[in-house]
Amino acid sequence: MKLFLRYSLLILLFVSQLSFAQTQEKKPKKKHKMLDTVGIVNHTVICYYDFREQLATTIREHRKEIKDSVVSDTAFTRFVNMTWDKLVADIIIENELQKRKLSLTTDKTIVRIIKDIPKELKETFTDSTGSFNEHALKAYLKHPNPDPQRTKILDYYQILFEQQRLAAAITPMAQTEEERMKRLGLWLKEKISKANIEDRRTAFGYY
Repeated sequence: MKLFLRYSLLILLFVSQLSFAQTQEKKPKKKHKMLDTVGIVNHTVICYYDFREQLATTIREHRKEIKDSVVSDTAFTRFVNMTWDKLVADIIIENELQKRKLSLTTDKTIVRIIKDIPKELKETFTDSTGSFNEHALKAYLKHPNPDPQRTKILDYYQILFEQQRLAAAITPMAQTEEERMKRLGLWLKEKISKANIEDRRTAFGYY
């Protein structure tokens, strides 16, 4: 599911505030189906495939922290908890975006980019003479042919814009971006504490 990979920008700010650590004994490995349920958050299922993929991503992102060729039990538990926290928060955020009708389509994301072109995109489409080619940028963003790099760029800005919309809706009185993000983090923590969560990780050997 795409949503489980979406909100890393926001989750990185708040994951340290969340704690779902479980330190039970490691269970024997068994073969699981990709759609087996690892957890349920407010009626949304986290399946084995999604958890396994996100866990692999988490380990890759923190590979430099692993000194040995094999991940220790302590490190593995930490990565499992980080993965769980992220997926739970992803679901909470996605549900809130849907409820508040703040989600953006790809087309709406492109419109927002063109309306206020980010500095990094403007620099990419500026030639050696310092001339910005807005036409080339628009053509690139709207090109109909598949392009993994363009998809990654649009996904990044869609997530960013959605987070900004959510933050503005939740913390309308915040005076600074720092204050807004801090309040958003507290909101997320409270939402998770009140969520209906069923955790089945240990049945899959995740401890």
